[in-house]
Amino acid sequence: MKNITKLFLGIFIFTITLQSCSTESEENATVQELEQELALENDGVLKIQSATYIFKKSGETAKFLSDNWDFNFKFVNELSYDATSTNKHAIEGLMITNPNTDEYMVFSNFEELKNGFLKFDAELSTGEVLSSVLYKPGKANASLNKWHGDPMLEEPSPVIGAMIEMSQQAVVKQCRAASEVCSNTNGVPTVALTNGKGWFTAIEACSIECHD
Repeated sequence: MKNITKLFLGIFIFTITLQSCSTESEENATVQELEQELALENDGVLKIQSATYIFKKSGETAKFLSDNWDFNFKFVNELSYDATSTNKHAIEGLMITNPNTDEYMVFSNFEELKNGFLKFDAELSTGEVLSSVLYKPGKANASLNKWHGDPMLEEPSPVIGAMIEMSQQAVVKQCRAASEVCSNTNGVPTVALTNGKGWFTAIEACSIECHD
């Protein structure tokens, strides 16, 4: 009887160990996936709450949620914007507006961090306030003179696109449901979005592009 008990106990411990190793392996794979993406040359990284947006050289944006890859997306149409000129030695209150509507984004409370990121708050015309947003420009867009006349965001379209995507979670989720078909065939899906003139009003159309 003791031998049978020891046998079952041994099997139980072995099973728990396998599950633990499997979980740890999956977590490491997830972290490595994000680290590998961040190690590639990119056009900038934006972190909003638990979401990380990596602006890829291809023009796509890779989105991660809590270190887990979520999906890639891109806007088919160009996102129009105007940026207010800022004081030569200050970027507080930088406002980016939609020339077609009265929508806007106001960036404030800037802080330059040692890891190369800029931390700031963003107020959207929807009334939403995003605190402690982190942004790191790509190497090609980095400027040693960014605090003395150069705009903080030389090409803010990817940043605008990320904020639009974040504000339209429900719609985008419905759009990307078909991406599972692509993933199940070992493809890499990209959600192609077509936005209307308004930034935060509606996404007019979407489609799935499946890459090898």
